[in-house]
Amino acid sequence: MLRALIALCVVLALGSSAEAKRVALVIGNSAYVHAGTLANPKNDATDIAAALRKSGFEVIAAFDLDKASFDRKIRDFASALAGAEAGVFFYAGHGMQVGGRNYLVPIDAELTTAEAVDFEMVQLDVIHRTMERQATTNIIFLDACRNNPLSRNLARAMGTRSMEIGRGLAPVESGVGTLISFSTQPGNVALDGSGRNSPFAGALVQRIASSTDDLSALLIDVRNDVRKATENKQVPWEHSALTGRFYFNQPAQSSVPDTSTPMPRVRLSEAAEAWAAAKDTTSIPLLQDFIARYKETFYAQLAQARIAELRNQEAVARQKTETPKPADLGRTETVVAVTRFNGTWRVEYFGNDYCTTSRHLVGQWVIANGVVVNVDGERGVISGSGEVELRRRDSSNPLKVYAIRVRLTGSHGRGNFQIEGRRCGGTISVTRM
Repeated sequence: MLRALIALCVVLALGSSAEAKRVALVIGNSAYVHAGTLANPKNDATDIAAALRKSGFEVIAAFDLDKASFDRKIRDFASALAGAEAGVFFYAGHGMQVGGRNYLVPIDAELTTAEAVDFEMVQLDVIHRTMERQATTNIIFLDACRNNPLSRNLARAMGTRSMEIGRGLAPVESGVGTLISFSTQPGNVALDGSGRNSPFAGALVQRIASSTDDLSALLIDVRNDVRKATENKQVPWEHSALTGRFYFNQPAQSSVPDTSTPMPRVRLSEAAEAWAAAKDTTSIPLLQDFIARYKETFYAQLAQARIAELRNQEAVARQKTETPKPADLGRTETVVAVTRFNGTWRVEYFGNDYCTTSRHLVGQWVIANGVVVNVDGERGVISGSGEVELRRRDSSNPLKVYAIRVRLTGSHGRGNFQIEGRRCGGTISVTRM
């Protein structure tokens, strides 16, 4: 009897975990009364809602909402989130920033008075706070940076305060357990698209429907898809304070687990798995084949660094078997000095009070034979004494350029950065991985 009771408890526990509640609110506003019609938001919301339902979400989908209807849907969403493990909010339509705050625009907004900011639009913070009160994990997707003709109405109504109206949406910092994904970088305008979907929504639909990667890897693929589709005019970005990996579609697991070793919680991406198998190879042709297959991933840069390392080892081996001429001695010593820094390094940026999105960033460098490559593929140099000089562009805002100087000693390093033309700067900590 006791064994049967224990078995029943296990079944119930597994069942409740497998059926963890996930809720989504999906809104697409296309038919604006005073701002013309947007071609794709309704299509975007329809397709996103279908993809989320397929991934096991309870979806509240709504289209062409006026202010009163928008407010009701937020209340419905708040009620549905009670007891949920995860919440998702997707919005496609017009949005704008006023005074550093982001607003979503219902279809009946006119924005002919300064007071319209509070009474005709929906403040994103309201949705953000509602989600974080109810669910442990929250994800917000905003395809709301389209060029908005109503901003001119509001600018005229606000008069001297019209400078508070910014282009695109303002950066937002998420609370613990929340990720906010924007269709383009801060202050930029996103494209509505010439097909059925906007570039951002189209990429997101495809990846949600087909990917078994975690959310962070999925959004990297979305970013690359959008950059390719828009010829780098539009670069999606996100602010994340997630505390664990999130999956729309869990990776398949074997029905007969191997009890000899603990089952891993997550499956690495295909590129990561391939690199785990290839990273210690001494075959340059094999690494070249890896680069050809996974050239769009960061692991291709690691493979390039490995090739450089192997070629340097070959050069050092040849030098040991040859008697160097006096003129070559200094060059040989310099090569050997530089190679001691070869490898992958974790880089942390700590910004000063003038920084917003750069207060704490984490990245990676790959160093190979005097060349430093960051995750975006930009290159710098390192001297034999460990002095690094690198100019890094922000992947979410290509106009933001970091001037970086770091001194490496052993497996650690420290230095500083300054964003060119801005007061934001700070310190850098580097650790060999």
